Amino acid sequence: MKFFRRTSRCTVFDQKRNEGILEELKVAPADEKQRRYKPNRLRHVARMDNNMMPEIMMHYRPSGRRRHGNL
Repeated sequence: MKFFRRTSRCTVFDQKRNEGILEELKVAPADEKQRRYKPNRLRHVARMDNNMMPEIMMHYRPSGRRRHGNL
């Protein structure tokens, strides 16, 4: 967001909301881009070979139990 503030030539002290700056620059928020990208990423990983690390990590289920309390 710091980059967008500098691009729109305003500072933190101008008290402009982030949504207003993004709207002014006609840029989509990062979380919206991430939401659109996630299904594509999952399909990409699903097409990988079973021995590739992203595919292994997507289907990893730990066995056993976690300890209770502090370390």
